[in-house]
Amino acid sequence: MSDPAPLAEARELIRAGRFDAAVERLVAALPDLPVEYHRQACAYAGLAHYFAERWTESLGYFQSAARGSEVPEDWFNLAMAQVKSGDIEGAHASWQRTFDLSYAHPGAPETSTFFQKKLLFARALRDAGACDPRGLDLLERQLLPFFTNYHVTDASFWGLRGVPPLEEVLATTLDHYRALGKTPDEWQALLDRVAAKIDDDGKAYCEEMKRRWPSDSH
Repeated sequence: MSDPAPLAEARELIRAGRFDAAVERLVAALPDLPVEYHRQACAYAGLAHYFAERWTESLGYFQSAARGSEVPEDWFNLAMAQVKSGDIEGAHASWQRTFDLSYAHPGAPETSTFFQKKLLFARALRDAGACDPRGLDLLERQLLPFFTNYHVTDASFWGLRGVPPLEEVLATTLDHYRALGKTPDEWQALLDRVAAKIDDDGKAYCEEMKRRWPSDSH
C-alpha cells in the first residue's frame, strides 16, 4: 500500500532540499492522517529539520517517532539528533536500541544499512568532539573485522553487502585514535595487524595510512 499523499509529497520535498515546505506540508496534514501514519510523519518532519540543521526541532520529532517504535531507523535518527544536541549518553542509549532492533528484525529494510549506520554514528561522535571507547569499538571491533576475517577489501564487494569501504573506516578510526590520545606507534601497530589479514590492495592502503598520522588534522 502506498503512503498517503502528504507523506509522499513531503518525502519528495525533502529530497529536493525544500525542508521548510516539507515541514509545513506535514504539520498541515497531521491532524487528518490516520494514526498509523503519525510515526512516519514525525520521522519525516524530523528529517526535514535535521537536514536544515535545526537540531532541537528535529530532536522533538524524532523522539515522537521513536516512542514505542520497533523500527531501527527511528532510533538511529534520534541518536544522531541527540549527538547534535549534545546529549551524548542519550545518543548511546538510542544507538543501543538501534543495535538491538536491527538484530531482532534482520529482514527489515532499514537493517540493510546497519553497518553504514555504525560508521555514521562514529563520525557523528567524532564531529561532536565526543570520541570514546564505545565509538572506537564500532570501528575497530565491529567494522574492521569484515575485512580481516574475509581478507577482501574491494569496495564494490562490500558495497553489495552494506559495509562501508575500508578507506572510510580506517580514516575515521584514525580520527578516534588521535582524539583518544593514542600514539603513532599504536596506530601503526593496528595497521600492521589489519594488513597481515587482508589483500594486497588493502595492504597498500594501510601503508599509506601510516603516513597520514602527522599530516592529517581535523
